[in-house]
Amino acid sequence: MTVHSNDEPRDEPVETAIAALSTGWASLEEIANAVVARRAHRPTIGQLLLKHRKLKVQQVFAVLAEEASSSKLFGEIAVEMGFVTAADVGEMLYLQTTMCPPLWQVLVSSGVITTMQAESIQATTRARLRQPMEAKLVAWDA
Repeated sequence: MTVHSNDEPRDEPVETAIAALSTGWASLEEIANAVVARRAHRPTIGQLLLKHRKLKVQQVFAVLAEEASSSKLFGEIAVEMGFVTAADVGEMLYLQTTMCPPLWQVLVSSGVITTMQAESIQATTRARLRQPMEAKLVAWDA
């Protein structure tokens, strides 16, 4: 798993959404649409497990068949079937999140916020993430 330095830009979608909403730069509907668009770019856990040779094609189909009649998630079923470990699924979940475009980028590309607003959000997020835990509980405009 990758550890980020304090200066390395990270995608913090919740922080981005809070900032865009609290400043009035985006509506809840625009944020929701951007989240859906962002998720459309990420591969499924099954695709990642297959790509990283943690599952075989036949195993993917077996999991999908079980998933069709279950309320469980793909990764849960794959672990229960003994095809992969929980650590394998965790690694793929992490990879999956890194493969999504940042929420601020989706908001910019869809014309909801400007590049300057995105830079402001990123700067605010970096500053908030560097604060001690108690200070993080303070409202955005405090």
